[in-house]
Amino acid sequence: MKKLLLAAICLGTALSALAQGTLNFQNAIASRTTNAAGTGAYPPAGSTAWAAGLYWGTPGTAEGSLQLLPAASGGVTTTWNSLSAGVYQGGLATFPVPGGTQIALQVRVWASSFPSYEAAQTSSPGSGGKGNIQLLTLGNAPGNPLPTPPADMNAAAGHDQTTDTALTRFGIVSAVVPEPSSIALGLLGLGAIVLFRRRK
Repeated sequence: MKKLLLAAICLGTALSALAQGTLNFQNAIASRTTNAAGTGAYPPAGSTAWAAGLYWGTPGTAEGSLQLLPAASGGVTTTWNSLSAGVYQGGLATFPVPGGTQIALQVRVWASSFPSYEAAQTSSPGSGGKGNIQLLTLGNAPGNPLPTPPADMNAAAGHDQTTDTALTRFGIVSAVVPEPSSIALGLLGLGAIVLFRRRK
């Protein structure tokens, strides 16, 4: 009985491992994120003020229905490459679908003080940035018997040029959000104007 149970556990573990499609969550200098005008890389080199996340779904999924891959699965990174502004290397991301599955993928970037792109947009509309939705065929988790390597998001040097998918470059918009002190000064000035007009 124990041997049968152990065999079932081993089989379940092997099958769950096979059900993990993977990709390397990174971009390259050729596809770095830029400012909104596209004139400079963003965020600045070494900055950790921005987070990048992988939003995904089945092919044909509407943009608003794409789901953020959790950070625990490698779907969010705030580790920006210290050598090249706008370049980030998140490492291996695993999806709850088998290797070889084609998915719709979009990269979104937002201020890392927020847990997600949506939360950042709610607080500061227009901030952050997002790439185009693109289709990518996932690789397989390391250790699987299948030969397909993790899929790469871009054709960086040293990667398999025949299987890589280019990451669409996109710009970051920084929305100006008034600080509480600015809001207080504005309200104080408005109150003074109202009081002055009443005296007249």
